[in-house]
Formats: sequence, structure tokens, C-alpha cells
Amino acid sequence: MFKKIVPAIFMLGIGSIAYPQLQPLLDQYLLNVLAINPAYAGSQEALNAGLYARTQWVGFEGAPRDITFSLHTPLRDKHVNLGILVMNDKIGARTETGFLLNYAYRIDMGAGKLSFGLAGGLTDLSTDVNMLRYTDPGDGLVLNPGVRVLLPEFSFGLYYYSDRFFAGLSTPLFLKHPFNEASGKYKISFDPSEMNYMLMGGYIFNLSDNYKLIPSMLLKTNPANKTQLDLNCNLIFREKIWLGTSLRTNRNLIFLLQYQANQQIKIAYSYGYNFSELSTYQKGSHEVMLLYNFRYVIEAKSPRYF
Repeated sequence: MFKKIVPAIFMLGIGSIAYPQLQPLLDQYLLNVLAINPAYAGSQEALNAGLYARTQWVGFEGAPRDITFSLHTPLRDKHVNLGILVMNDKIGARTETGFLLNYAYRIDMGAGKLSFGLAGGLTDLSTDVNMLRYTDPGDGLVLNPGVRVLLPEFSFGLYYYSDRFFAGLSTPLFLKHPFNEASGKYKISFDPSEMNYMLMGGYIFNLSDNYKLIPSMLLKTNPANKTQLDLNCNLIFREKIWLGTSLRTNRNLIFLLQYQANQQIKIAYSYGYNFSELSTYQKGSHEVMLLYNFRYVIEAKSPRYF
């Protein structure tokens, strides 16, 4: 019974209160930094494409499903980098499809590079009320045959990286779109106290000729909500196989696997398990990724790990 009742309450709550911005956060965010920081565009030093699919809370009706496509590249002007990000996020009766153009301006700084990024675009938000379960036939949300609207989106970020170190600070999708039940419309607002702030960083340690270790972290905070910390560690074997784990403060444990098939193609998979009360009713989360680098520079002293 719980398995059926909770999704209904969850979906109704989404519809009656407000719609958050489209912001699926992948477990293997090191492979999809562009989704949370526009300054990452062009940092792979070549045209880079990625396709990411995520299913959360398997076995839970109406659970989130996310698909993300990214494409970014440096231009002939070594300072200018561009990217495209397309995200489709479905949870219960709500579907969001976002399209963002990313611009990053990069400068040399010490042994690395510092990039300033800005992204802008639109989110297409739609609601299928036929998917909702309800007890009050006169509910205003149910009487509405469906809502579809285009909403503006913007992101800002800073990103620094060298051969062994990276760090980034960003405010992804910082506009808010609360839904006003009285007017039946969305209101666009900008409030720094409700924005999401993300701080990330990591370092590569050479353990031997065959092994490298990359510890990293991602701190996500929202002054009006809460703070979440991801602690991650990846072990790289012969530049081919990545084995890693991630621990989140919301009681999530994630196992990571990556395989560098050749100089252009990387395949990744992750499994996440939540140790909260939801663990009894769902079978974890799965995520698969495919990345392609269109021009691998063989002479490079070190391949790009992030």
C-alpha cells in the first residue's frame, strides 16, 4: 500500500506547491561537470560529447528519470569555449526539458587555467494530471487539464584546473519559478538566499606506474534549505579502468565503474543505494554514461581525467 500511496502524495505535492528548476544531479558528476558548472565548457581541449541516463529509486512508482546530453568544445580563440546542454527530467506527472547554451572564457593562471562560465536557455515544463491519483474530484489542480510553459534558465560558474588539480564554484539554474495557484501562472524570481551553491574539488595522486588515486568532493548548499556533502574516491588502473565509491550525507552510498575503451570512448556505470526509510520500498538507482572525445592528443603529457 505504501508503494502506491506515497507516489500519489508526492506527485500531488509537486503540483500544488511549486516546480523546482530542472537540475538532475548525476552520481558521476566528474564526467558531466557541464550540468552543474558552465565554466567547464572546453576544458577537455577538444570537441567532447556525452550521453547520460539515470533511473532513481527503481521499483518506486513515479520515480525520477533523467536523460542528459552535453556537447562542448574550445574554439580557435584559445580563450573562448562553447557548449550545449540538453536535459530531460521526468518525475511523476511532471516532465521538464531544458536547453542551455554555455559560454566560457578561459585564461592562463599559474600552472593551470581559470574559466568563467555563463549559461542561458529555456525549460519546457509540462504536467499530465491524468497520472495523478486524488481523493478530491474538485481539486483545482485536477480540474486543470494540464500545464505547459516555457521558463528562462541561467547558470554561472568558475572553474580552475591543471594537470592534477581541479576546483569549481557555481550557481546552476539560479532563477526560481514558483507557481501561483490564485493566478494559475508562474512567477520568475531571483533570490540569492534560495539559490543552490556548489563547490567542488579534487586532486590526482600517482601511486605507481599502474595506479592513480583521485579523491574529490562536492558541497551543495542552499541557505533556505540544507547542505549536502559528497565525498568521492576513484582508483584508476592503467588509464583504463576506474573503480570508485561515493558517500553522501543524505545516507546514499554509490559505487562507480568506468572503462576507457579506447582513446576516444569512455563507458561508465554507477549504482546508488539509499539507507533511509525509502530503502524498504525501492531497489536503488542506476546510471549509465557514454562519452566520446573527437580529437585525442596523443602527445599530451597527461590525459584529461576531469
